Amino acid sequence: MHLVVADEAQKTERDRHTYAAWGSPLTVEQFLQREQRLRAHPWSRDTLRTWLLCDGSGRVLTSCETFRTPSYLRGPDGQYTRGDSFVIASVFTEPPLRGHGHATRLMDLVATELERTQPGAQAAVLYSDVGARIYRRSGYQEAPAWDWHLPVGQGDAGQQVDSLLEDADVPAALARMRRPDVPFYLWPEAAQVDWHLERERIYAELLRRPRPKACGAVVNASTALWAMMARYGELVVLMLDARSEEDAAALLEAAGAQAHKAGLARVVLWEEAGTMPWVARLPEARREAREGSLPMVRPLREGLPAAADIPFARALWA
Repeated sequence: MHLVVADEAQKTERDRHTYAAWGSPLTVEQFLQREQRLRAHPWSRDTLRTWLLCDGSGRVLTSCETFRTPSYLRGPDGQYTRGDSFVIASVFTEPPLRGHGHATRLMDLVATELERTQPGAQAAVLYSDVGARIYRRSGYQEAPAWDWHLPVGQGDAGQQVDSLLEDADVPAALARMRRPDVPFYLWPEAAQVDWHLERERIYAELLRRPRPKACGAVVNASTALWAMMARYGELVVLMLDARSEEDAAALLEAAGAQAHKAGLARVVLWEEAGTMPWVARLPEARREAREGSLPMVRPLREGLPAAADIPFARALWA
């Protein structure tokens, strides 16, 4: 068995196989269009590689993608070293080929290749939809994962905030957000946030659904960014930097109003330690163990903390 970096034709061929796992509610042709458009996005063009594990005859046994994301490791002097972490996504083995350890072998080979070829590599990260057991075999540690489900509202989306944000406002909004004060963290660039908005644009077009009028909001010094997940009928909060409980409530109320106007059923927020007590006090807020997207980390260098001590904003998911 050997590792191959896929070319464009191989990527399209894998799309046809992975449709069964991730294509609904799109048609096959719509799913192929979605994948081509996402790969054409500037963030993907700059950071994405598709990996194939092949046997001696060249048959593909399993596949995955990696996206490069900036990460920051604090040293003994208190200063951060910027490096690269690699988000692993779309791990897929066709049903007849499952049960032979191909995905585990692929994860091991990809991590080894990243360590060998990427001098700034700090961590490999994935968001497992199949639990922790499979990826623990390849040295990944899981972090606890909870969602907060918030109701949509019928109020004025801009009533409680200073301004609503449009797609072009993302770079400035991201720049004003506070970085985590922790030993190690990943931090998305504006292009990665826009990649989430590109998914929103694609699904809105293909499913003929209205997009939310705003992708975030600002109140006082606090900021939120969000995106529609049309296939699930949700507005997901990508980033939340709330400086007070009142600001958190105002930003999430604005998100709920945007979700209502777009015909979405709920607002979903990934739990983070800094805002959890405030969110818990919101009316009708419901905490649920996350069924998918379980954060897992494999260190690619020494000195990283345990996965449970690393913050994961929804914008980091791929």
